[in-house]
Order: sequence, then C-alpha cells, then structure tokens
Amino acid sequence: MSNQLHKLKIDLTKITGASVKPGKDGLTYLLVPIETSGLFQGKSGVYLDIDMKENRDGEDQYGNTHMLVMSPTKEQRLAKEKTPIVGNAKTFVFPDRNMPASSAPKPRDGRPHTDVVVTGGDGFDDVPF
Repeated sequence: MSNQLHKLKIDLTKITGASVKPGKDGLTYLLVPIETSGLFQGKSGVYLDIDMKENRDGEDQYGNTHMLVMSPTKEQRLAKEKTPIVGNAKTFVFPDRNMPASSAPKPRDGRPHTDVVVTGGDGFDDVPF
C-alpha cells in the first residue's frame, strides 16, 4: 500500500463556458455546456479529462507542487493551444507503518526519537506498587 496522498483542488468554474446561477428553488447551480466545454458524455457519465503537471518553479506559496489542466484535444495539441488551468495539487507522504523505528523519519520538531531499551527482569524493580 502506498504511503502517499495526492490532494487535488479543482475549480469547476474554470471549465470553458461554465457559469454559476441561482435556481428558483433557492439552491445555486453550476451550468456547463457539454458540447463546447471540453467535457464528453460517455455511456455512464459526463467526463472531464485532466492532466496533472509539475509546477515549473517547484512548490508554490500554498505547498502545491502540481497544476491541473484540462487535457487538450488532438486538434488543440497540434495547434499548440493552451488549455485552462483548473486546479492545483499537492502530495503528502506519510511514514510507512511497517518501517523499522530506526529508519522512520524524524518528528517535525527536529528532535530525534528516544528509544528505551529494558534489559533483564521486567525493568520495574524500583516501582513502589
């Protein structure tokens, strides 16, 4: 099992033609025209293809390491047309639960882990109870 988590934030209003409108029922709706937005309708849903690319300048001020762009169509690729940036992503790496303590990463405060080694007996000979 991987010890990484990829957090993605997608701004759906960046999709071409998307708009937010209040409904008569008091709710707010996101409207996206399927045919002109880059979305496509498949057998079981409406899909948006997204490419995740590393930021050229590395990590940004919010800790994001990647940007999310709408995948270009073949025609857009050939025309070298840029597609909208629809979000950002960051990767979190967690220590492996099966990793030996000696190779586990140090805590955030930078202090080393303290290992307690008890040899002989139960190590509690001086406990008064």
